[in-house]
Amino acid sequence: MPHPSNQVELVCEQCHKTFSVRASLAANRRFCSWECKLAHDASRKITVKCANCGRAIETYRSRPQKYCSQSCAMSARNRTNANPSKHRDISGKKNPMYGHGLTGERNGMYGKTGSQNPAWSGGRKLRADGYVLVYCPDHPHAISDGDNTIYVLEHRLVMEKHIGRYLDPQEVVHHIDGNPRNNAIENLQLFASQSEHISIGHSSEAG
Repeated sequence: MPHPSNQVELVCEQCHKTFSVRASLAANRRFCSWECKLAHDASRKITVKCANCGRAIETYRSRPQKYCSQSCAMSARNRTNANPSKHRDISGKKNPMYGHGLTGERNGMYGKTGSQNPAWSGGRKLRADGYVLVYCPDHPHAISDGDNTIYVLEHRLVMEKHIGRYLDPQEVVHHIDGNPRNNAIENLQLFASQSEHISIGHSSEAG
C-alpha cells in the first residue's frame, strides 16, 4: 500500500526495521521508537571508576568521564605538582605565616565592638521576615537574634521616641501600609494588645 505523499520510510538504527514518519520530521528521526533510542544509548555507555574516589560511574564510551563530581576533579588537581602544597612542607615553623597571627590583646581589634569595629554597619540589619532590627543593648526589652547580639525592632523604637516612653511587651505597633521596612511614624499605629491589633488594624485593611 503506497504511503501518503507527506510520509517517508526510514530504517531504525537499532532494530533495523523500516518505519514511516512525516517528511518534515525525517531529518531528526533515527529510531522507530523510544525503546530503540534508549537501547541504543545504553549500548554506547560503559561503567568506569572515578579516578579520585573509586566510585563507579556510568559514562559514554566516546567521551569517558574521569571523575564522579567537580569536587573529585578539584581534589585530584590539588594533588598534582602544579599545587605547591603537594611537594612543599609548610607545617609549623616552615609556614611563612607562622607566628604572625595576633591573638588576644596583641590584636589591634581586640575588644573593639559596635561602632569601634571597622565592620560596623550602623547597628541596623534586616531580619528574614522583612523587619528592621537596631542594635540597642541597653534597651529593657531587647531581644537576641541568635548570635548573642542584642537588637530591638526599629518600628517599636520609632514609636517609643514619638510617645516618650518604653512600650510594654504586649503593645503592638502596626504598619499601616503593610510594609515592615517603612518605619516612618506616619506609617505606624499603636495598639494596646495583639487582639486589638487584629480586630482593628487588620479589619481596616480588609475594608
